[in-house]
Amino acid sequence: MVNMVKFTVVIPTYREKEHIKTTITKIYSNLSKLNLNPEIIIVDDSKDETYSILRKLQKKYQSLNLFHRSNKCGVGSAIRLGIAKAKGKYVIVFMSDAPDDTKYFPAILRKLESGYDLVQTSRFLKECRMVGYPFTKKVFNWLCNNFIKIAFLEFRLKDFSSLFKGFNREKIIALNLNANEFDIGLEIALKSMRKGYSIAEVPVNWIERERGESKLFLSRVAMHYVKRVFGIWLYYWK
Repeated sequence: MVNMVKFTVVIPTYREKEHIKTTITKIYSNLSKLNLNPEIIIVDDSKDETYSILRKLQKKYQSLNLFHRSNKCGVGSAIRLGIAKAKGKYVIVFMSDAPDDTKYFPAILRKLESGYDLVQTSRFLKECRMVGYPFTKKVFNWLCNNFIKIAFLEFRLKDFSSLFKGFNREKIIALNLNANEFDIGLEIALKSMRKGYSIAEVPVNWIERERGESKLFLSRVAMHYVKRVFGIWLYYWK
């Protein structure tokens, strides 16, 4: 049964003091309604009050494990630490700005239980809906995803860069991830493809966050994506 699977949710946070309490409370409420009780790991790089708020929440939620780093080391680095510390057989990487997306957990877990090594959420399947998605990000993602399809001859998948993923922890650890930024989503997908892992996609809707601000700025992360794609492509066919 899905609700009996032991899994870990890894959530990276950075400067989320305005809404972190509401977000974590809502995540736990949603999980309870879904009859899911995972280990939750939050890796926080904030210098504001985010961590102190999380410490108070930890007293209420016993399955909440916190790791605080005094320097901002990047979302990819935070996710890698969370994976290393996870105790679950399966890991779901989840962003703190979309607590209602826990509704996709059962679909992800069913795919993992059926034998898939990696389950990606996709924003670009026909049945998906996007609300408030910035035009520049939409164009960048379209170009990036279509370039990858051609460069790696992989036309089954639609969304390579999404960070919202579920996977078999042991299989992902074997990939020796090293990305420190948002390009970790690409690294997981491309290295899994090279390893011949079984990969599935689950359609999700994307709705602009109601509170706080996005930490993904194309001007800062675009070059990380480019370097990641070409770096893996150079040895992909060997």
